[in-house]
Amino acid sequence: MSYSSVAEDLPQAQPDANISPDRATDFLRKVNAGFDALRPHLEEVALKRGEELLEAHRRVRLASRAKGMNHRVEPQLPPDVLKLSVCAEGVRRAA
Repeated sequence: MSYSSVAEDLPQAQPDANISPDRATDFLRKVNAGFDALRPHLEEVALKRGEELLEAHRRVRLASRAKGMNHRVEPQLPPDVLKLSVCAEGVRRAA
């Protein structure tokens, strides 16, 4: 199973239990310790989203026939990480 297919299915996932606070804390400590490894990917995503936003502005200006306007998008790096979610695959119980 690929990460992209898991990410696509995640919004439909239904929680069936909470993980222990110790397990969540351990996971978040590991993410924090390895955050520098994630930073290049997060910055790449921020740059890509900035390009997409700029292109959207250009399409709107073209559709509205606005002239003489220049737009520039400058992502403020590094991006802020506002939330980390801990998701773990559940164990299905026999009915």
